[in-house]
This record gives sequence, C-alpha cells and structure tokens, in this order.
Amino acid sequence: MIREKLAILLSSEIIDQETQDYVLSVLEYLLKENIIEEEQQADVFLTHLAMADMRRKKNETINDLESFIRAEIEADEKFLHSKELWQDLQEMTSNKHFDETELDYFYLHIINMLREE
Repeated sequence: MIREKLAILLSSEIIDQETQDYVLSVLEYLLKENIIEEEQQADVFLTHLAMADMRRKKNETINDLESFIRAEIEADEKFLHSKELWQDLQEMTSNKHFDETELDYFYLHIINMLREE
C-alpha cells in the first residue's frame, strides 16, 4: 500500500522523485534488516517521512507534539530502540537534517511500528 500511496503523492506533485526514492530505500532497509515483516507495518511512518522530507525541502515546520505526548514517547520501553533505528536510517543519507519536532513524530511512529513486531 505504501508504494501506491507514494505513487499517488508523486503524480499529484505533493512529493518529488528524490523523496519517493528515499522513502522506498528506507522501506527496503526495514524489510532487509527484518525490522518489519510486511510493508504495511511501516505505512504510517513512511508516509510521515515522505511528507517531512518535503517540508524540510520547503523549509516548512510542523506543530510541536504536546509535552505529555513527548513525555510518554520518552518513557516508552522502545524509545531508545527507536532513536537507534533513526540513527541507522540517518546514515543512509548525509544531507537530510530534520528538526527536533519532526524527530519527535518519527520516534512516535517508529515506536508504534516496532510494537507491531
């Protein structure tokens, strides 16, 4: 389903080809490393990643998470794993630097993705 979503976002010019390629490379990494078993497990995370990459390119921002949600994320048993996984994903590309607010959302989506294991 994520591949279809990305194709629609691309054809609608909401994302560009580079972003689609980036997100698909992240998907392949998640599958190859057995972090997910099925593509649908990463659907929400990868959709957010695509949109975040486009916001980054356009210098757009996203609203902060509520402080109580951030506290719940940081207290989650999978929080450190989510940060480590994000660091691994960051190593796949050296020129993508997301702001802290986007990272909070990434951690939230990664934690939820890891719970589906």
